[in-house]
Amino acid sequence: MTKRNIIQKWFPSAVTALALTGFSALCQAQPTIVLSNDSSQSTAFYDGGPAGATYTWQATGGPNGGGCIKGVIDGTTTLEFDPAWNVSFSSGQYFQATVQMMVDPGSGVVNGGIGGYGNIQLSFRDASFSWNGVGYHTIFPPAANEWVTYTFAVPGPSFNVAHLQLQLQAGSAYSGPVTIYIGNVTISPVPNPLLLSAFTNDVVSANWQNYGMNASWDGNIDSPYSNVVTHTAPVSITPAGSVMFSATVETNYPGGQLNMGFNPSLFQTVDFDLYYDGPQTQGSTNYAGFQIFIANGNSPYNWYFIGNGNFNAGMIGKWTHYSLPCAASGIVNAAGFAVQATPGSNGTNAVDPITFHIDNIQVWSPVTLPMITSVTKGTFGGVQMTLDGNGNNNVNDQEGITTPSTNNNNTDYFWIGQGPTTYAFTLTNFPSPASAPQFDAHIYVNNGDSITLFNNLFGYNQTYSGAPYNMVDYLGLHVQNGTNGGVVAVVDWKTNAPNSNATNMITFNFPTMKSGNGTWMLTFSDNTHGSVIAADGSVNNFTLPDFISDPNYSGNFTPGTSFVEFGVFKNGNATNNNQTVTVTSVGITNNATTIFDNFSGPGLTANNNWQVAEYYQFQAIRAIWQPAGTAYWLKWNTAANGWSVQSSSSLFSGWTNAGVTYTYADSTGTNTLGAVSATNLPAGNIGFFRLVK
Repeated sequence: MTKRNIIQKWFPSAVTALALTGFSALCQAQPTIVLSNDSSQSTAFYDGGPAGATYTWQATGGPNGGGCIKGVIDGTTTLEFDPAWNVSFSSGQYFQATVQMMVDPGSGVVNGGIGGYGNIQLSFRDASFSWNGVGYHTIFPPAANEWVTYTFAVPGPSFNVAHLQLQLQAGSAYSGPVTIYIGNVTISPVPNPLLLSAFTNDVVSANWQNYGMNASWDGNIDSPYSNVVTHTAPVSITPAGSVMFSATVETNYPGGQLNMGFNPSLFQTVDFDLYYDGPQTQGSTNYAGFQIFIANGNSPYNWYFIGNGNFNAGMIGKWTHYSLPCAASGIVNAAGFAVQATPGSNGTNAVDPITFHIDNIQVWSPVTLPMITSVTKGTFGGVQMTLDGNGNNNVNDQEGITTPSTNNNNTDYFWIGQGPTTYAFTLTNFPSPASAPQFDAHIYVNNGDSITLFNNLFGYNQTYSGAPYNMVDYLGLHVQNGTNGGVVAVVDWKTNAPNSNATNMITFNFPTMKSGNGTWMLTFSDNTHGSVIAADGSVNNFTLPDFISDPNYSGNFTPGTSFVEFGVFKNGNATNNNQTVTVTSVGITNNATTIFDNFSGPGLTANNNWQVAEYYQFQAIRAIWQPAGTAYWLKWNTAANGWSVQSSSSLFSGWTNAGVTYTYADSTGTNTLGAVSATNLPAGNIGFFRLVK
């Protein structure tokens, strides 16, 4: 029997529910773990740090009317506390740990005029004592001189926790001995939903990091709360309140970060209510908009876009409910959320001050059991770039990846004075001209210096897939399907022309090509002479203006900062909805730099720290790394973590781990795709898959 027939016989198991155990995220089966120091010192407690701290149990003075643990360091030779507890739980089944602690008011403070008691964090450690520290922050008096409950988000992805270790540490000596008291340690199971904040008190002043937009707690405007899982009738949570955001000019995307730690991977969706006050200028129709991100608490500490909206007259004075992807972010330790004001739908209505409010931020997962919904044939290894499917609403959608930001800040990727220069990519699974007319794959070379001088949005455009329109100076290579068959290659450029399409172009036609599959290169031997080396091996020469010798353009194509994008484009044709291509390798070389990547992985950034570039409409990550050797892709209808895949050649026995080590959420944020390697298929000509937890 041929391999093709074997592939056709594989299908998902219909008995997923038979193997499910625990359902911790769905039915709250896990107990709350309390390591109590009220009536005696917790038997789980031990000193996890270097010698020098002493711990004794005190029968009185605890936060709960009972006892507590007293810890003392001299503050000179010993500068840290490391109290620890032996525990046993799966991090995927718990979301939060709290520690009750008080610093004795008579304790010394950090020397050098800094004051305070140093930095605190909690580490979730496995049996091999790996370090998974979260919630790192500085403690200052006098807040710490009374009993405080410190809250830490349980990190992901899911692993077996064997030890908790609290660390309170100073970088220099204290002015005297330091004494702390420790009450109960509590580990809470995943609630569904988890109400992160109803803003019943001012959690904004201490937790807002301002990057151009003011935020404050407003006790007057409040949205009734409705449980999104049980769909209960809205109730008013008292005291009333919400967070108010105030932006003056939205063209620079003012925003900030509101800290509230949690693990996004445990929840499929984030919901919140938004109230639009409207423009503060009477009679203005400059409504503007907003966008929201999950703020990564782990390196690289990025903001992950989850959604946006454009305000309109009908929203003024009303609450609007939003549901956006959560677990699809891939972030396992969130610092909180970042919120920005945006120019709005047409990019120009951004000159009047606006205010808006957010309330009732909750994260949740569906209560129905997930199941495997499809099994599809594996894809080529590389970066799969897929255009969105939004019909005629987004015919200019583009998706792609751009060169690493650290390189872009100091690299001239251009060819002038840098020759010889080559830009190249290898395309696989390129759709045929008949199925995808005008479908476009491209290489964009963008000047960072001039866009910085124009509007200081160099950083923004590095992750925006339509950057050439915004650029002041740009050159690109397009590989396009013809409208009547064949393939076309276009070299286009512009200079001194922000916010416009390129109008200078040179075109080469390949009427007999059946697709754009293969390696395409854009090369320059010197400042003015270049070639397009097509996938069929043909060399197609062209000549450009001598920019460096023309005083009008001398500074436009020799930037100290720049970036290159590899991507795909609908090119104005709705037929290209959901079309896809896999880029299996890319290359850039000139006298300033050399980059080559065959995307061997694991992950998109294994070899180079590529950035994903997205379009502003229907924004979602659609440039996805794909591992080589994938036999099948499984899809299951949840993005929350904690689920694993088993396979068997028999429906009733022999179930083993299916070896699904690479997964990602689809662009909807509600489904997971998992790669089944050809080396992990069960024996025989038929197989079954099932989800377990």
